[in-house]
Amino acid sequence: MKKVFTKTLLILVITLILCLSIRGVAGNIDESNFAQPKIRENGPFELSPERGRYALTYSIFQDHSPFFSVPVARFATPDLGLKNGKFVSLFAPAVSFIIAPGFLIGRHFGLSQVGSYAVISIFAILNTLLIIQIAVKLGANKTASTIAGLTFLFATPAFAYAVNLYQHHISTFLILMSIYLLVKFRGLFPLFAIWFLCFASIPVDYPNLIFMLPIGIYALGRLINIEKIKDSTKISFKLLGLLTFVSAVLPIAFFLWFNKISYNNPFQLSGTVESVKIIDQNNHPITPHEFNEQKDSTSVDSSSQKTSVGFFQTRNILNSLYIHFISVDRGMLVYTPVLLFSLVGAVILYRKRPQVTAVLAAVIGANILLYSMWSDPWGGWAFGSRYLIPSYSLLAIFLAITLTKFKKSTFFLVDFYIILIYSLAVNTLGALTTSRIPPELEAKSLETITHHQEKYSFDRNIDFLIKENKSKSFVFQTYLSKYITAWQYYLIISLLASSLLTSLIIYLRLQKEK
Repeated sequence: MKKVFTKTLLILVITLILCLSIRGVAGNIDESNFAQPKIRENGPFELSPERGRYALTYSIFQDHSPFFSVPVARFATPDLGLKNGKFVSLFAPAVSFIIAPGFLIGRHFGLSQVGSYAVISIFAILNTLLIIQIAVKLGANKTASTIAGLTFLFATPAFAYAVNLYQHHISTFLILMSIYLLVKFRGLFPLFAIWFLCFASIPVDYPNLIFMLPIGIYALGRLINIEKIKDSTKISFKLLGLLTFVSAVLPIAFFLWFNKISYNNPFQLSGTVESVKIIDQNNHPITPHEFNEQKDSTSVDSSSQKTSVGFFQTRNILNSLYIHFISVDRGMLVYTPVLLFSLVGAVILYRKRPQVTAVLAAVIGANILLYSMWSDPWGGWAFGSRYLIPSYSLLAIFLAITLTKFKKSTFFLVDFYIILIYSLAVNTLGALTTSRIPPELEAKSLETITHHQEKYSFDRNIDFLIKENKSKSFVFQTYLSKYITAWQYYLIISLLASSLLTSLIIYLRLQKEK
């Protein structure tokens, strides 16, 4: 009973913090207000990936069509596709379907956008709980695992992307759930769910196929028996295991169906569709090439320089690694240095569970390598390295092992606590303010146009919060902005999260050895 109460209380506190942080504005977001600045640049749909996914949800569940009307298409630009003369989505479709319950329930209460974003927050909560469960299963202390799960949620860029509309937490959920099933259960039965999750990850975000590959290979090992008999090796295959692949039919069928109705070709990926930069006053689509020919060569436009579809090239790796880990605009050292403690846990876990550790490391490696070859390692205008959120979740599992090892070391826990509070303070900024942080290169180019300093790290979030007295939190904007400042609201949220983590760290230190 005590365990149930404790877990329920933890979920309630996490939910409270996310509810207070979730971005949004009151009212339904529809064709009547798509173009308003308070909805787009100054509102929750500040970046085109958020608009593009919401546009598909709106089009399917409001207009009952996979094709965008002109107002919806304008809203989705510049991440808009054109196929057979019709405006279509440039994104993998699953996220837009997954958030549909939140959209429909929210629309009923006049909160269609907030309801849609809330679905992502639910996945963020599930990811936190999965990190805790996986870490405990791998031998970590339960309190240490809880601290690690909360560190992932509140002290990494995962916080900022738990309160807006991106695919990262859904992708992370699929990875963590697959790993949980593998470490929790034995035999063939879990494979039904694992194959479903692996193939369902593709219409969520195409790179997920690469991230799930190590998990799939590890799962295949349950279908193969290898026995050493004297000087020979016997390899046998469990034919009944082939039946587990039947669960992959549903996500594959959904993916092919959507591509067929949207692009008239079940095998065409959304990213391969001709893109549209803008729609002119005559409702004529302008492609990026046409737009670049028309615009002044001295102007800077981030979305024309970077798109969600690019080429993977090995020559990008070295510079991208610098961007992901060291750079001021996206680097892990700047945004979430607390995860560096995870490296110790990885070594410890490898000695005890080498196979599982290898799988976790392989997923992290695939995530880092893929987006280090990507033409846009910055993730466009973004807060922190959003592409590495799946890796942050797996590093949190290693972090739980580290905390378990050094839970009696006051010196270690004090050092950890200081860096944790710094990481939490930085990422709470991202959650409550904005993700429109330009890469350093674009910020420098913009300065030649704006003629003033363009900040490109979380100091831009500080200006947004203090100098402009702004927060994109739905609760703050709708109910509290008349009574307290954005800075005071930030302190309240930070205090809630830090108090929870502080009490857990103290409790971890005072726990008696079993």
